[in-house]
Amino acid sequence: MKQNKRLLALLVILMAAGLLFAQTTTSGTLKLTGAYGTGIEAKLDAAYQAKIPVLAGEGPLFSGNNVKVKANLGLSPIAGTVTLDAVLTPIAVAEISLGGGLGTGWDFDLMDLNGLKLGTTVGAPLSSDSLNGLYYLGRAGAAFQFDTGAIFSGDWMSVVIRTYHELNYKGYSNASSDQAWEYENGGSMVNGFNYKGEYILGYQMPLMVNLVGLQLETYTFNLFDEASDMVGDLSVIANTQFTEDLSLLTAIQFTNYSKDDNRVITKGDAAFKRIALILTYAL
Repeated sequence: MKQNKRLLALLVILMAAGLLFAQTTTSGTLKLTGAYGTGIEAKLDAAYQAKIPVLAGEGPLFSGNNVKVKANLGLSPIAGTVTLDAVLTPIAVAEISLGGGLGTGWDFDLMDLNGLKLGTTVGAPLSSDSLNGLYYLGRAGAAFQFDTGAIFSGDWMSVVIRTYHELNYKGYSNASSDQAWEYENGGSMVNGFNYKGEYILGYQMPLMVNLVGLQLETYTFNLFDEASDMVGDLSVIANTQFTEDLSLLTAIQFTNYSKDDNRVITKGDAAFKRIALILTYAL
């Protein structure tokens, strides 16, 4: 009798797993980012995602509930980074995410660039630390989003609002608590917690240029130990959809912080930062 119950339980588990696997969808993207501001930046990202239905219910708020597991490999002329994130959508207007990543950097002598830099103390000049350690990142975030197109019918009725808030820990394995470091030209950092906020207001249209909007990103560094002033980047964005699989996002970016010769981040007046182009191909 016990053996029959075990076989029945195993059969139920296998059937449930088979149903879950059948409903799982996968997708991939290739993304090429180029930017020009104080210098030229370039990066290639290859991403793979599995979308698994979870806690799906009735109605528009719950029918699409799922978990997305995303893996990304990023490669630039001076660094390589691998990240893994899990994103839970418990309700259509919210997401909860958890993830992390590892990377390392090297020198690109042709353009006098360094993917990893280390200083003796905070505020001291940074020098190359090519391939001498690992950059690491852990993050937890929550997003809230809304599309008026879900309420009002019509091709011209879609206004997208999204806000995202993240607590992350960034560190460099070769740095002590009183040493500053820099990864992939990201500015001087110390091992510790940081905050990132993101706010997007966009308008979607049934045209080749199918999205225009504004994006504000805010940052507070070294959150729990002499936290920095909150600084941010404001971008004017437009997305051009060439085909179903190929799109180009253009962003004109302004910022209210800068970096000195030692790459220390300081708050200042708002000014032009860069123009960024992100070409995405869906696999």
